Amino acid sequence: MGTVRIILTLFSISLGMCLSATIIEGPKTAFVLLNTDAAFNCTVSRPWSIIIWIMEKTPVLTIVPAGPIVTDSQFGQRNYTIRNMFTSELVISAVTLKNNVTVTCSLQTEGLQQADLFVQVDGMVSFVSKISSVVLNRSTDIVCKAEGWNPAPTITWTKNQTVVDSKMYTTTIQPSSGNLYNAVSTLNLTLSANAEVTCLATIRALPQPKTAALYITVGSPSQEQTWLIIAIVVPIAVVILLIILILVIAFCIKRTKHSKSNYQNELKKMSTKKSLEATVDDQGNSGLENFGMSTESVDEFKMSPGFPSPNSTNTWSRKSNSDTLESSLTCEAIYQIYCSPWLVLQPVKPQHRSYLLTQRRV
Repeated sequence: MGTVRIILTLFSISLGMCLSATIIEGPKTAFVLLNTDAAFNCTVSRPWSIIIWIMEKTPVLTIVPAGPIVTDSQFGQRNYTIRNMFTSELVISAVTLKNNVTVTCSLQTEGLQQADLFVQVDGMVSFVSKISSVVLNRSTDIVCKAEGWNPAPTITWTKNQTVVDSKMYTTTIQPSSGNLYNAVSTLNLTLSANAEVTCLATIRALPQPKTAALYITVGSPSQEQTWLIIAIVVPIAVVILLIILILVIAFCIKRTKHSKSNYQNELKKMSTKKSLEATVDDQGNSGLENFGMSTESVDEFKMSPGFPSPNSTNTWSRKSNSDTLESSLTCEAIYQIYCSPWLVLQPVKPQHRSYLLTQRRV
């Protein structure tokens, strides 16, 4: 069967060289999306002997009157016959970016026609920031971004289904990875009433533009100021409350440490005082004596007629006499009497002996 087809093909080629078939209508340039099918038509006059489809100088499909000769499964053929005309349709399945080439319909004679195939990629369309409300009669920028396109898309805008003047927006193209492009368009808009704003991105291969829409409400300046004040005041109030809370916690910790320190100091003072009192008691009980006073001096003092008896002295005179004697003592003597740990070694001055005797008797 294969041998017969080859023979028929060779016969058709030799016959076609003798006949004068012509191309009535050749293929047209096509724009198709990635991974879709592309189709090209070539209409020739009858009788014809062979039609060869060529892509970038490489034959991909051959048609003879007996049928097509397929060499690559990506390429197929449909045909139509009307009166004295024959139309061959080349079908390219699941096109890739490698298929961006020139397509040629050839009759193996002087007759051939060419067309270009453009494989394009459609990406996504979205708003950089979704604005839901604006201030009445205040200029606002609305930014739309189209990502992952090849070629770079054309961006247009509409407001309430009415095309926006191109002077009201600017568009910049940014290259991306994988031979793709991004487009960023900024629309400067001043609204006096609620409106629906639409961003449209289109390429030749798309039958309809891809769109992203926003419905924007218009508010009064007072409402905007109120929300602005709330947005500013609330964070500041939160920060102030946090600072106050930190200060209160720090104060409580410091106070706790101070109270603990005072308590420990009081304990130390009480311990020192008790130790001192115990020392003084031990010294008193051990018979502290002033060796500067003799027994005879004490006896003489007891027999002195000028010294009043404690039994005959009233309370007021005793207190007065005690105050007088205390005022006559010097700080040095008082320290030696009550505080000095070396009291047993210090002699008492003669003028204070009578006071000491009086204190002991009392």
